[in-house]
Amino acid sequence: MSVIFSHQPNPKVTFLGAAGTVTGSMHLLQYKDFNFLLDCGLERDKKTELKDDEFPFDPDIIDAVILSHNHSDHCGKLPALARKGFRGQVYCTPASKDLLGVVLKDSVNIQEKEAKHRNKSKNRSVPSQNDAFSILDRCIPIEYGKTSEIRNGVSIRFHDAGHLLGSAITEIVIGKGEKVFKITYTGDLGRFGLPFHTNPSPIPAADLLICESTYGGKFHDDEEKMAAKLDLVIRDTIKRDGKVLMPAFSLGRTQLLLYYLETWMQQRKIPRIPIFLDSPLAVEISRIYKKYGHQLAVDWDSESGNVMILDSWEEAQSASFQPGPAIIVASGGMCEGGKILSHLKNHLDDPRCSIALVSFQAPSTLGAKLLEKKPSVYFHGKSWNKWAEIHEIKGFSGHADQSDFNKLLGPIAQDSRQVRLVHGEPESAKALALELAKMGFKDVKPVRRGESVTLI
Repeated sequence: MSVIFSHQPNPKVTFLGAAGTVTGSMHLLQYKDFNFLLDCGLERDKKTELKDDEFPFDPDIIDAVILSHNHSDHCGKLPALARKGFRGQVYCTPASKDLLGVVLKDSVNIQEKEAKHRNKSKNRSVPSQNDAFSILDRCIPIEYGKTSEIRNGVSIRFHDAGHLLGSAITEIVIGKGEKVFKITYTGDLGRFGLPFHTNPSPIPAADLLICESTYGGKFHDDEEKMAAKLDLVIRDTIKRDGKVLMPAFSLGRTQLLLYYLETWMQQRKIPRIPIFLDSPLAVEISRIYKKYGHQLAVDWDSESGNVMILDSWEEAQSASFQPGPAIIVASGGMCEGGKILSHLKNHLDDPRCSIALVSFQAPSTLGAKLLEKKPSVYFHGKSWNKWAEIHEIKGFSGHADQSDFNKLLGPIAQDSRQVRLVHGEPESAKALALELAKMGFKDVKPVRRGESVTLI
């Protein structure tokens, strides 16, 4: 599939990623001779059509990128875009700009390692740290609630999505005078009542609403149920004198998880045992969270509580094997990479230990394979016995569930013309589409890759 660029008298959106899946968010918006992307994310899907450094268009034709937030499936392909010729601006919130420097550095490191692993270290198309820096140089931060005209006849306004520090719902107004079009792009939406991030802002009605659907038709466990499940896991592990391993994404999930662990220990909802954090990236990110603490719903500092930070491989191994029970939170939410792998090697075949999976486990990932009813799992060239107890604890997600969609979308059902659902597996997108139709939305459809919508 290749996108053909042409003069568009009316706004046209083409869905190039996160279509029928939850990865690779990328949507092309064209108006007159102005071409810009809503997000530019890496795809981590076994069925992906494009490599990490490939695009279905010429990047030098893109005038701007509007970034919803900093998870790699929304921003991780920006350095490749720069390497291929993009010279425009990136619009995001101030917190997102600060986080972007940390996240893109890590993303480029991962892509370079993967290229070397594939014996393509001389491949000049692999993005470099200079490409990441060039993106940061062209970032234009815009505060929540401030309207900014980014091109003649095109203005944007960010609203707090409540999903992640700096995450934004983007309200786009195109045209002037009598002919004005409104597009709202939700990015990833947060949850109501999650005592860490703020509640998501009201979603502006639009001629075209592009809405995520990750947990369409699904409901998260509430806080009490989450605490009760984790309490049982920890108490059973303490009785066996083992370790509790908790793989977590470094951005967002780790900060939320550490807040809950410390809070529940203070409230005596779970036993108080040592907590170790093995994630250099999460440490950097947590310091940015502290800088923007006024945007959180709580007063939180990862370095002031019961959390012991592991600064080296030697410290991580020492903590992993020290006598007595402990919780080890480590990078690698789906166990596909990160610091969690060394701890899995140490403890997966230890029946005293437990693995608590608190992140979404995509199909075919190591995390998903750990949940399968099989006695062993293969990774890093070896078959490992699954003798540790493996638990899935749902509810730590920063994504809206069906109850949140109802609160956010119900009020604009009569004032929004078209809804296109992205960032969801087919089952979830279909379930949300059915619920939105019940609310009164007239034109709701999950999208397919390469599909376009032109506003008239």
